[in-house]
Amino acid sequence: MSAILLGLVVPLTLAAQDIALPDDVRRQIDAAHAGWKLAAVMPEVESEIRQRTPSWPPNLIVGDFDGNKQTDVAVLVEYPAPALPGGRAVQLLAFLGNGTAFTKFVLEPPAPLDPRQFLHLIRERGAGDAIGVEYEAIGGHAWSYRNGKWQSNPAQ
Repeated sequence: MSAILLGLVVPLTLAAQDIALPDDVRRQIDAAHAGWKLAAVMPEVESEIRQRTPSWPPNLIVGDFDGNKQTDVAVLVEYPAPALPGGRAVQLLAFLGNGTAFTKFVLEPPAPLDPRQFLHLIRERGAGDAIGVEYEAIGGHAWSYRNGKWQSNPAQ
C-alpha cells in the first residue's frame, strides 16, 4: 500500500531505503555521497516521530521552503567518513524545486553521526516552510529561506 504525498510515492510501511525521492534529488546525493542513507535516529526519537507522522521518517521532509508553490525536499544524510569519530558523517541538505529540477544547498557541514538528531517541518504562514533540526532532549534550530538566502535561527 502506498500514499502519494506532494508528488512522491511513499510506502506506508516505511523503511528509510524504501522512500522514493525525486530522481534528480537522489542523483545529486549519489554524486556527492557514495554509500549514503537517511540518517539513523535513536529508537525513542523514531517512535515519537512515528506517533506524530506515521508515514514519514524523522530525517526527510517535504515542504515549500522558498514559497514558490513547488515541492522542496530536505534530508539528513548519513554516509561513510573514515576521518570522523565513528566513521560516519551526517549532513543536512536542502533541495529547492522549480517544477522541473532541484537545486541543492548544503546547509550544514559534515558532522559525526548523532542519533539524537532529526528533522521536522515547520509550517510558516505567509512565508515558505522552515526546516527544524532538533536534538532529542537538547534543543535545536531552524533553517529558513528568505530573500534568496538560507538562514539559521535558534528554535523557538
